[in-house]
Amino acid sequence: MQEIQSVAWALADLGVADDKKATADGSFLRASGVSSCIRKQIYDGLELPFSTFNFENAANGLVAREIGNTLHEQIQCALEANSIVFKGFEAEVPVSLPEFMRSGHADGVYVNDSDDEVVIEIKTMRNYGFRKARREGPKEEHLLQAATYAMGLGHNFIHMVYVCTDATPGKWKDSARAGDMAEWLIDIDDVIDQTGATLRVIANYVMSDECAQAGMALSDDVIPDGLKALWNTGDEDTPWECKYCGHYSLCGISMGDSVSEILKCKGEYFESVI
Repeated sequence: MQEIQSVAWALADLGVADDKKATADGSFLRASGVSSCIRKQIYDGLELPFSTFNFENAANGLVAREIGNTLHEQIQCALEANSIVFKGFEAEVPVSLPEFMRSGHADGVYVNDSDDEVVIEIKTMRNYGFRKARREGPKEEHLLQAATYAMGLGHNFIHMVYVCTDATPGKWKDSARAGDMAEWLIDIDDVIDQTGATLRVIANYVMSDECAQAGMALSDDVIPDGLKALWNTGDEDTPWECKYCGHYSLCGISMGDSVSEILKCKGEYFESVI
């Protein structure tokens, strides 16, 4: 018997494939990227091919994405079928925020019993993250993303849905199984911060700041550091987001600081330059 890995490598090749989708209205920034590394957001806006391919984790990433996509579709189908509770449900609703150079697609929108139009945001999560969120509430970046969709559509309510994708190992008191869910209905004008700020105010500030940074990068030809600023702070490790970023190699060289230098090498020469 011979142990081989030909299928695993084939799946890894598929997992690292560049499958970026166009934004809803051709905007430079994505609604789903709000509050993430601004450097990565700008690279994505420039439609750069990936410079880093993590073959070791590529198949794992592909499986996670496919599980997420499947669960999204199943939940959307369930909401569409339950028209009494989720009146007028519509999936993959386009959202445009030209004042922030952003656009995207909301997972869904429905009308609740109070006749409020509600934006639904679905997130699939591994066990640890799910149990943490179940105790502490939705992650800030997820709230900002959902609020972005709500603001773009002119709605005031968001419905966060977290789905656990695996079971808790061992016998933990705070356990969760695959398929467990946690949900929150949130008014984006409710105060969520110790400063007294509402989710709408915070989302507006973040989007305004990131739009300004992106605009300045395009006009001044200097790309902001984003999470790269944490690389040399004496911390033990590079931020985990950087390790899994497809632009990691580009980010680490001087060319990655300049829009014009990047665009000179974009296309067929990009990979060789990296």
